[in-house]
Amino acid sequence: MADIVSQPWFWPAVIVSVGLPLALIGLTEFHNALARRGSRAAPIILMIRNYLVPVAGILVLISSPGAWQGEGTWPRVVWTIFGLLVIVITINAVNHLVFHRAEKGSWRDRFPTIFSDLIRFVFIILGIAAVFWWVWDADVAGVFAALGITSIVVGLALQNAVGSIVSGLFLVFEAPFELGDWIETGGTRGQIVEVNWRAVHLDTGNGIVVMPTAELADGSFVNLSRSPDPYAAVLELEFGSDDPPGRVRELLVTVARDIPLLAPDRDASAATLSASRYAVAIPLRSPGDRAAVLDTFATRVWYAARRAELHLDGDMTDDWRTPARLQDALRQISPTLSLKAGETDALAAHARLERYCAGESILRPGTVPAETRFILAGEVMLGIPTDDDGFVQVTRLGPDDAVGLTALSRSQTISRAVALSEVDVVVLPVAVLDEIVRMHPVVAREIVRESENRTRLARMALHAAGEYLPHGRSVLG
Repeated sequence: MADIVSQPWFWPAVIVSVGLPLALIGLTEFHNALARRGSRAAPIILMIRNYLVPVAGILVLISSPGAWQGEGTWPRVVWTIFGLLVIVITINAVNHLVFHRAEKGSWRDRFPTIFSDLIRFVFIILGIAAVFWWVWDADVAGVFAALGITSIVVGLALQNAVGSIVSGLFLVFEAPFELGDWIETGGTRGQIVEVNWRAVHLDTGNGIVVMPTAELADGSFVNLSRSPDPYAAVLELEFGSDDPPGRVRELLVTVARDIPLLAPDRDASAATLSASRYAVAIPLRSPGDRAAVLDTFATRVWYAARRAELHLDGDMTDDWRTPARLQDALRQISPTLSLKAGETDALAAHARLERYCAGESILRPGTVPAETRFILAGEVMLGIPTDDDGFVQVTRLGPDDAVGLTALSRSQTISRAVALSEVDVVVLPVAVLDEIVRMHPVVAREIVRESENRTRLARMALHAAGEYLPHGRSVLG
């Protein structure tokens, strides 16, 4: 037994046979713990377990006295593999500690990937050179001298191209933008979806524009996402020169205020540019919403201008609101109001026609309607806004249904009516409705019945959504 222990291979064999399994078991458990936490260090531990530790065990065995006769080539090969593994694992570990664990917004988080790649490349070259110098006694000084001369020659030949690349790299290092930002340059507006050493990729909504970083570095651009105030979509419009500027600006702000995708706690603004030209600025949550918001605004302002009898683009005609169409509309709703032929004709002096586009609010919560609108065509959704900025649908209204029933009782509504399609309505002022109810009391009973029905539907809809209708408040919109 004493002879075996005294053998030069005994203790290296014991170290490998006992230490290697323990090290593998410990590294396996450590890797599994990191993998469960989703740590990016797990692959590094896996590489140590699968490659570095087994190669280290081989080195322990072949390095023991008498294990290998002479210098040999294979021990040097194993040492070279071990050295390369140490280089790779060390660089990955440093990269993880310095960059992957960087705090959001720190210099390490903003450090361009291309620079970290270049640094890793340089350290890999130096590490390989050190391994070959140490293991194989290679003359690396000559190699580095040759590489230096070659670099100078290539640099002089490609100085213009390299200069553009370097200027682009410095732009990336400066980090005037980051992924997700919106920039505008040279008539191109887009969201940054990728940044590398050569180019910036912009998603314009109509394809990906690949813009060289050197081009951005040599020119100028606007980072729309770095402004202290939300990005505002600006649109210029022209109205009739006889339209009162105050009414026009009020209309523009009102229409813009009701559009989705607006920045929270910000309001639109309108300004008079000349006697008939106006500009409206709509603050947005994201510059990417610009096209959709301007399209929605341009559509809605067309309908709103005609309802307000303002002349968008100087158009003084409206072939839709004609006396004949108004008479047809009144005859359509006459059964709902229990009106006779002569009574219907008398309403024409007080009623008017209106049109709404899909998405427009016909009735808003918190208002006391001064008019009641009877639907001629289209569909309207009646719902109740909730405290968490949600919306609970109560019912859908169609032709001959009324919007604004609380006008008769002069009470405030808590409901919102939104057009689901293009909607045509005929509008009756509350004074006219009072006169109709005085002559035909059955109309009042029908309005009360419909109000109670909508209140019942509202309770059911709110209960299904986990909400409750406040006591003493009715949904009569």
